[in-house]
Amino acid sequence: MLDVYLFVTPWDEQCIQSEKVMIDFVQNVDQKVSFQIIPMLNMQIIQSYLHNTKNKSYDSYNRLSEDMYNMILDYKAALFQCKRHGRNFLKLIQQEINSNHLPYSKQLGSEIAERAKLDLEMFENDRRSKLARDAFKADQRTASEMNVAISPAAVIFNDDGDDCGILVEDFDDKTLQQICQDDACPLSSAISFSHPSVSFPHVL
Repeated sequence: MLDVYLFVTPWDEQCIQSEKVMIDFVQNVDQKVSFQIIPMLNMQIIQSYLHNTKNKSYDSYNRLSEDMYNMILDYKAALFQCKRHGRNFLKLIQQEINSNHLPYSKQLGSEIAERAKLDLEMFENDRRSKLARDAFKADQRTASEMNVAISPAAVIFNDDGDDCGILVEDFDDKTLQQICQDDACPLSSAISFSHPSVSFPHVL
């Protein structure tokens, strides 16, 4: 089995693209895959977004930091209901923030939860719960333990006995395809694909 960890910023166009790339991989690999999207939050991420020319909504570090944190808690609350609903919630709220340039708000989170067909009462109870906060802290520890410093970044482990794994930072389709073709890649012999002729990044 493969364990796939995709580390992203709470909202960032490059990270949204990396999610699409990795989902293509997960859907096409023959092996059983455990896949997690983990939003990261640190000072570098906040400062980078604050000074991004595409940022249309924020001029305060503290407000941006709080909104990113609360959006991640919302995502964790959505994941508590099921991974599919959680990823759909994340995709929808990223679209609103990146494409429509809406600032995050608690009301926006509630509206997206309804569109993602979540149990709204459960979502409202979970979104600021200790369980959600603890899940956030656990994710940040995971990023630190895996030496992930920037996003997007992918960490993939082969769980079948040899603890084989690799970290790729700031990747795109071309980068991943080059890695897949490299015989020195420690996972190259551990991964096979259902549709090898399909054009998508064969990862790590």
